[in-house]
Amino acid sequence: MLLPFSFPALAQPPMATLSGQVVEADTHRPVGGASVLLVPGNISLTSSTDSAGRFHMAAIPVGHYALRVAALGYDTLEVPELWLRAGKQGVQLLELSAATGMLGPVTVSAMAREQVNALGIRTFTVEQSLRWPATFQDPGRMATALPGVAGVNDQANHLSIRGNSPNANAWLLEGAEIVNPNHTGNAGTATDLPTLSGGGVNALSAQMLATSRLLTGVFPMPYDNALGGILDMRLRDGNRQQQEWTLQAGLLGLDLSTEGPIRKGGRSSYLVNYRYSTVGLLGAMGIDLGDEAITYQDLSFHLAFPIGKRGEWHLFGLAGKSSNRFEAVHDTAAWKVDKDSRNIDYRSSMGAMGARMRQPLGEHTSLSAVVAVSESMQQRTEDRLRDDFTIGYHAQAELNERKISGTVQLDGTAGGRIHYTAGVNALGRTLDGGHAAASGWLLRPWASGRWALTDRLQADAGVGLPYFTFNGQMAAEPRAGLQWRMRKGRTIAASAGIRSQLPQWQSFPFSFTNAPVNNTIGFTRSQDLVIGYDHPVGDRLRLHLEAYHQTLSNLPVYPVIPGMEEVVAVESNLANIWDEPVLLPLAATGKGTNMGMEASVDHRLAGNIFYQANGSLYNSRYTLGGTQEYDSRWDGRYILNVIGGKEFRKQKEDRVRTWGISARLNLMGGMRERPVSERLSAAIGSTVYGSPYWTDPLADFRRLDLRIYLRKDRKGRTGLWALDLQNVTNTRNEAFRYFDARQGKVVTQLQLGLIPNISYRIEF
Repeated sequence: MLLPFSFPALAQPPMATLSGQVVEADTHRPVGGASVLLVPGNISLTSSTDSAGRFHMAAIPVGHYALRVAALGYDTLEVPELWLRAGKQGVQLLELSAATGMLGPVTVSAMAREQVNALGIRTFTVEQSLRWPATFQDPGRMATALPGVAGVNDQANHLSIRGNSPNANAWLLEGAEIVNPNHTGNAGTATDLPTLSGGGVNALSAQMLATSRLLTGVFPMPYDNALGGILDMRLRDGNRQQQEWTLQAGLLGLDLSTEGPIRKGGRSSYLVNYRYSTVGLLGAMGIDLGDEAITYQDLSFHLAFPIGKRGEWHLFGLAGKSSNRFEAVHDTAAWKVDKDSRNIDYRSSMGAMGARMRQPLGEHTSLSAVVAVSESMQQRTEDRLRDDFTIGYHAQAELNERKISGTVQLDGTAGGRIHYTAGVNALGRTLDGGHAAASGWLLRPWASGRWALTDRLQADAGVGLPYFTFNGQMAAEPRAGLQWRMRKGRTIAASAGIRSQLPQWQSFPFSFTNAPVNNTIGFTRSQDLVIGYDHPVGDRLRLHLEAYHQTLSNLPVYPVIPGMEEVVAVESNLANIWDEPVLLPLAATGKGTNMGMEASVDHRLAGNIFYQANGSLYNSRYTLGGTQEYDSRWDGRYILNVIGGKEFRKQKEDRVRTWGISARLNLMGGMRERPVSERLSAAIGSTVYGSPYWTDPLADFRRLDLRIYLRKDRKGRTGLWALDLQNVTNTRNEAFRYFDARQGKVVTQLQLGLIPNISYRIEF
């Protein structure tokens, strides 16, 4: 009679494991003897690294932790939000920065601080994508929660960063610049034309990500070719000990990934993810998605291999295809707006493949390199139907891009206080608009150094020399910074520098071969000044402030003729261009100014609660070659984000059940529009602008997202039920204004309302 009652006593709670490697940040040399601690925890949750810098921790109760690492001669490092679960082994690569202070005994205390990022660098992780609401596993949508980032339209991930156009951004994969890695690049645009700046959703699922970064302001010396921001997406390594699977199914489709060792007992690993999605299920539920049939699928992989004892090389790739179709309403009596009488077919595909390596050269130097080849193709056709359903007008738009990019970089240290780095970037780009193509190479050698002037004062300086083979243009890009570490972890820093971006060929009126007037247009330049202050408050709370000033020069413009504004009311400065083409020749004489202040408060997950709030006040202006300044298209004036969540945990004999709820409030000033001339639009039958100036702001944007989830950890597996509600209040924000010939008036197009997604995810 006692036997049945003994089984519960024998049940074991689910446990997690954690492994990784600790290396020196500058040279990637393994750091042996480093102390590793999980907090909150006890003495059993500690480990130390072996001579190869590796560590392994087992029998860890599932949950969220802070991971802290300390070693003699290095600054203490903290990974503040680490989610360890039963269905997936945690794998961490930890890079320690050399300390410049007095060397003393190694301690890893509960008051150790997270290392401070350089100015303008914000990080995001896969763990955050599983807690933040309505991210849909999209790195681009995750970035909209960061300071200074405005989502241009909530049905896509096009980003306006610090008052710049989405065309001013760049996308990197494993440190190499690639083509636009997003599905449905025309999503959310006023013209519905293809773009190179973003799309409906990123083709790389966030569950492939290691810690990735958004860079703004004065970039580190290896980065360039962007005036707004750079999304540097990094891939995590697969599990090197055992095979693991992740399966997720929901209203947005299916997501399947697997990872594991390539060879048992070795140091190599693989990680593969496939995703198929259709929003048809949402449409069947009556959700308003613009009556469009949207589908996409993508495949990504990451292979990691060792080179000898200390080196490594990686192979990675990404491929995706998508379509967006709209069919005309088959009842002419139901034609209420122009779009109702049109058949629109949009298709896109993209692919990227590359390799990355790092090899230590001695004890104080390392060599790294990355190369990637990528290509995207987008095509849109439109048939406008007459009342008898015959085709009255056919339009076709095509936008194809190819890139070959690579970087070779040498890092080293000298004397304990000096770190130096030098390298060469190369980017070959070809853009084909369907009727003509333009191509050229950007070659950019650069070098920089970082000096620890004192134990608390650090300076860095460098210079890059970009050269554009298309027209032989060369420029200089000096950059410098100063950082002062004060007591109690506080830091104040300043940086200044110059960066450049290649011309936006996709917006130019004619191909370069047919329009010699545009051959002289080369780099657009940005002069940046950033000042920041970082203040830890307690163990888990951090305050960060940044102020910036950006001056843009050599902007292509079409000068406005006084008195002819309504006759020639075309956009006249490429700082405002996004999806629409320019129809007239340009001259690189325009300027622009972006300035603002950002403040953020970030409470890392601790005690089953997390929250962060950030606000931005900014101003975006431009000129047409003279001294008169005008408000830019992206001058929304303010951005406010508040994100928070709480978990409720209950443990039984053989399982841990966790309920969680999180919410995000996003408020922004409305982007600007040009006034539409109703008189001229009615005469022509399509939208005609009455002024080239962006004088009409849209209504302020507001959106509240919600996520409710239930997580169950059992031995060897973790299940997660989740309900995401994007725009839970069903607020219809304004997107843009246009003249609708069928209604005979100017119409304000609204953004999406409530978008629900129910999903189940299992890891084992």
